[in-house]
Amino acid sequence: MLNKDWFIEKINTFLREDESNRMTGVDGSLFWEPDVLIGFCSGNDPIFQEYKKLVGPFHLTPTEAFTKYCELNNIEYDSTENLTVVAFVLPMNPLTKKENLEYSQDWPSERWAHTRLYGEKANQKLWRHLLSELKREFGIEGVAPMLEKKLFRMYREHEDAWQGALASTWSHRHMCFAAGLGSFGLSDGFINERGKAMRCGSFLINHKLPSDADKRAASRREHCIKCGQCVKRCPVGAITMEEGHDKKKCYDKVFSTVPYIGEHYKIPIYSCGLCQVGVSCSNGIPEKKKLRCNN
Repeated sequence: MLNKDWFIEKINTFLREDESNRMTGVDGSLFWEPDVLIGFCSGNDPIFQEYKKLVGPFHLTPTEAFTKYCELNNIEYDSTENLTVVAFVLPMNPLTKKENLEYSQDWPSERWAHTRLYGEKANQKLWRHLLSELKREFGIEGVAPMLEKKLFRMYREHEDAWQGALASTWSHRHMCFAAGLGSFGLSDGFINERGKAMRCGSFLINHKLPSDADKRAASRREHCIKCGQCVKRCPVGAITMEEGHDKKKCYDKVFSTVPYIGEHYKIPIYSCGLCQVGVSCSNGIPEKKKLRCNN
């Protein structure tokens, strides 16, 4: 039977057993903890039309993504009425969060950089694995838009994007929001029960599953207590209490790490994550009534 338990078992088993989830370049520990958080949303939910205004008109709806994928691959389908978005959160290894907090106020740690490069590869391998298992066990067709070159595009600059920069045709965080897994924070990180320091993923299947839209946050920043810790953690002032997240400043800082990471860790990647550690939402949803704003 296909339900959340099926996905949880498949994902957690993959995270425990697959070598791609091992930090072989550091100490062999896990990138992602086998404690996945998962949610579903109907592919026809009205929120996906709203994303064309919030993210940009180029952001694909599930229906657009699935129909285009089928057309490109000559796959027949009866309708798109049963489309479901499957979204999930992979919790980061606590050792990685600790190291990134203690290492530097300006640069990402070695574990964090390896996680950004190889941990993301494990994440994408997981999408492929799940889609393969769904096809094998149930005959269900699905697609991970970010894996499809003709569907996914990242815009460094776009006049129709929010703040005119850094947007894509498929946003995992927005899929997680739609599936009721959490909300955004002041830094635009995704606050959820497993904490903001995580990696998320999403894909589409042509099979109806119960939607978690009723668990969706009431507002974009529902879980943000505005404690300001991420403001203090950012070394370039890309987050402010008044304006929130400046995507251009953040982008410039993140990509400035490439030479540093190459020299010190010998891998070709960019990363930062300084605003994701040492903050009230690093490990879960903070309690608003306590407003704990000190590290």
